[in-house]
Amino acid sequence: MKYLISIFFLFIVFAGEVMACPACAGSLQNPKDKFLVYSLMIFIALIYIPFYLLYRTIYKNRNLNQITEPKA
Repeated sequence: MKYLISIFFLFIVFAGEVMACPACAGSLQNPKDKFLVYSLMIFIALIYIPFYLLYRTIYKNRNLNQITEPKA
């Protein structure tokens, strides 16, 4: 668990490197955009995975409040 927290903290610390203005993003002259595709893939994965897990949890437990009584 500490390993995941440390990775998450590192992603938050280096999140400023991913941000760019719309006109500058993807320009070939800017050396900071050398790894733009990888940064975007990591960003999309970090957004997609938690929402997928949340959706899966909600979908799995959608009938949690319905109490079924066993038949005697």
